[in-house]
Amino acid sequence: MKHKQKRLSASLSVDATVYPHFLKQLMKQAHRKTVSKRILISYKRGTYKFLTFNVIRAAVLAVAGFLFGMLLVASDRTAAAPKIMPAEILITVQASRQAAFVSELRIESRELTQALIKAAKDNVSAPPLIPDVDILIRQDGTQSAYRLEPSGNLWNETTSVRLALPKEASEKLLKLAKGLRDRHYGRLIAWDDAEGLIPRKSIFTVTDIDSGLTFRVQRRAGSDHADVQPVTKEDTRIMKHIYRDKWSWKRKAVLVHAEGKWIAASMNGMPHGGDGIPGNGFSGHFCIHFYLSSTHKSDQPDLAHQLMVHKAAGDLQPYFDAASPVVLAKTAVVVMNHQDPELLSQLAEGLPKEELDRFVLEMEQLSSIQEQRRKREGNGSNGADEQEPVGESLSAKVTVPVTMESRNGSQHNTRCHFQFKRESVQSPWRFEQARLGE
Repeated sequence: MKHKQKRLSASLSVDATVYPHFLKQLMKQAHRKTVSKRILISYKRGTYKFLTFNVIRAAVLAVAGFLFGMLLVASDRTAAAPKIMPAEILITVQASRQAAFVSELRIESRELTQALIKAAKDNVSAPPLIPDVDILIRQDGTQSAYRLEPSGNLWNETTSVRLALPKEASEKLLKLAKGLRDRHYGRLIAWDDAEGLIPRKSIFTVTDIDSGLTFRVQRRAGSDHADVQPVTKEDTRIMKHIYRDKWSWKRKAVLVHAEGKWIAASMNGMPHGGDGIPGNGFSGHFCIHFYLSSTHKSDQPDLAHQLMVHKAAGDLQPYFDAASPVVLAKTAVVVMNHQDPELLSQLAEGLPKEELDRFVLEMEQLSSIQEQRRKREGNGSNGADEQEPVGESLSAKVTVPVTMESRNGSQHNTRCHFQFKRESVQSPWRFEQARLGE
């Protein structure tokens, strides 16, 4: 209320969304002449304003008292409701658990915090996971680590507790994770298109997707893939450090940055051939492969390089899901040769844990394992034997002849035996059995 020259007037401003009942009662009183009919009602941005003039003192005091009581009740309710501080949610993406190259996204969201509080909890032993995404939640001085499921739920790997989030929250988390993954990985660009982005004599950068180390190269030659060389001695030093200071033919997933694009690629780490850049400390060149590129000796894409290209694109699971039993079997041999238990575990989805652990142990006792190549005859395979026709079958067996070298230097030929199954003709193939030996 406001007093001016002993003349009483009042101005009341009320949020219509908070006090609709009060507004309705006040309108009824005005209609019944309890308050003067000379009332100006205006609406602006969800707020009603009442101006009363020449109002009977008793009526004004009654209205003011009613409003004051309503405000006190609202104040008490506001004070009673605890304030929820938004949790800090850290989403990270990395190509492998040991990778030093990590992309991060930090967010604070009251909606997600509320969803975490309301989430239903249950114990789950080993749910399907998005393998490269981790979520850390910090609140009130504590933090909890979770893995993200394809459903958008969160799973604590230590306690085996799943947080089943409301649909809206889970979809938001999946969208945020996808956006971060898109920025972390390279684009899957076929060689025919990628070649135009790195013309001969062009200089571009290469980033190892595990270590994050970056160096410059120049494309010197190559028609089926890119033959490149480190530009300087420092570039050579960084590249060799990526291979733990020992040159190797093993493939590594890399990102090629050229013409403003990040392209998924794969490189080997072995100097070979000629055409060296003077003074760069690198004798010859090395190869960088892209999606659907091939070696000089074959018109078919190199399986090991294509595996790493898909890793650099963050596209391994779709690649595995679309693969035939023969490709999966050969890929298992490639992964064993790369000594990558994490990648082998992702590839061999469906394999019982005890059998997977045994397979990993056998892999760790080897220094190398290679598929035995043989010349193509007609339309036959060049190594693996598919012992059961696939067609519409739901099971398949594949045997891959290999040459193994143990860590003590002994070498011998043997076979890798794989058995696969699928739920339906449209379902992806999954490992059922895997063993080394005749």
